[in-house]
Amino acid sequence: MVIKIGETEYEAAFNGFTPIIFSRCFTVQKPDASEKPRKPTIIYRPKDINESVGQLADSLQTYGVPAIAPLLEILYACIKTATPKFDVPFSDWVKALPAGTFDLQKGDGWAADVIKIVEDNFFPSASNGVAPKTAEKTRTAASEQS
Repeated sequence: MVIKIGETEYEAAFNGFTPIIFSRCFTVQKPDASEKPRKPTIIYRPKDINESVGQLADSLQTYGVPAIAPLLEILYACIKTATPKFDVPFSDWVKALPAGTFDLQKGDGWAADVIKIVEDNFFPSASNGVAPKTAEKTRTAASEQS
């Protein structure tokens, strides 16, 4: 799949290796539980792609717009999946994106393409958005029985 941001086109793919690429690119800080509270040290662990997918789903359900950071992280991992020699560090890549990149209200832009990748790979039963329609039907059915 080709995803266009500004005038630049990126080849993006999602496969079984994408979560591994993601965890190699991104880390999460957390306190080391083995240390005493007086001298907590920070350790880094690989960030799981499911964390970003969860943040994205929560943001979409709560605010109606995707959280930008997880969206960019997922796109970056998909670009690196399709183009293994893509060696631009994440922070440099984000800094170089054009200003209009972050207008997420545009329904046919790059964000919609990335959300489609997430839906297809993490929520395949959801036909419209990351929230399955059955949850709405259940809620409606429950209110009719009241």
